[in-house]
This record gives sequence, structure tokens and C-alpha cells, in this order.
Amino acid sequence: MISNRDCLCWGICRLAILAAVVGLLAPVTSGPALSDALADCNEAERPAARIAGCTSIIEAGPSSDVMAVALMNRGIGRATSGDLEQALTDFDSALEIAPGLIEGYYNRGNVNLDLERNEDAIRDFSTVIDAEPRFALGWLNRGLARERTGDREGARRDIGRALALNASLDAARRALTRLRRDP
Repeated sequence: MISNRDCLCWGICRLAILAAVVGLLAPVTSGPALSDALADCNEAERPAARIAGCTSIIEAGPSSDVMAVALMNRGIGRATSGDLEQALTDFDSALEIAPGLIEGYYNRGNVNLDLERNEDAIRDFSTVIDAEPRFALGWLNRGLARERTGDREGARRDIGRALALNASLDAARRALTRLRRDP
């Protein structure tokens, strides 16, 4: 059985993928209010501030790329605070605006995994893997979703690939041990 400890929690790993994308929000700041909103939208430690800041940016009507990133950041804030259904709505909206935003599929996949919507999670992580085949966390999380569906062989392959790409993934090591031990 997969424990919550094996699924990557809403923390540094999930937020780190946004680091390269968040720079898109910088051009939005044309005044102190939007500067404050931008700072809050990027606030990883306080989900409520992140949600409020991202909402302010979204309501200001920036460009579509900026809007997609703000929606994704707000979704992360909502997921961090446990509002998974609203997070899913934000990720869906971000991907409607910017379907090439791979980080959106990864984050939506994480929410689907948390909600035990495993087939949806597998589809999202497959999209991530197709675009970024060296992204170990995509392989790991798809493997965890496959394990939940009973596809133990697929889970072993995906999780083994994650470990081959990043040997320091303890969750992958635990999952492979569990898959080898449990029938």
C-alpha cells in the first residue's frame, strides 16, 4: 500500500519546478499594489498570501502567459492549504490558457494523485515525461499512480527509471522495496 509519505507532499519538490516559470510574472508589476501581489503570489510559506496575491494578478488581467503562471501558483497555494478541488480547477484553467506549460501537467498530476484519480494522474505524468524524459519526479509519480491501479510491472519500470535518473530519491527506493516485497 502506498503511504502519504511515499507521495511527494506539497513542498519544496513540487514548488521547485516553478522557479524557472515565475520570472514571467515580473513584467506585470507596474505599481506598488501589483508588486506586493507579485511577492505574495510567489510566497511559498504562506498559502493564503499566495492565493490572495495570485488572485490580484489574475484580476488585473495580465498577458496569457502571466495569467497561466498566476493560476498555477494559486493552484499550488490552494493545494498546500488542502483545497484540492479548487487547485485542480486552477491547474485546468492554466492549461487551457497555456497547454504547453508542462509544469501545469505536473502539478495537476500531483493533485490527481492526492485525490486518488490515478488514471488522470497517469495521463498528466505521461505528458510531463513525453516533454521532459529526464524529469525523475514525473517517472516516480506516474509509477506510484500505476501501483495504485494494480499495474505493478509498469510501476516497477517507472520507479526504476526515476531512481536511475536520480539515485537520491528515497521515495523511489522505498516504493521499489515495497513492490518487490508485497505480492
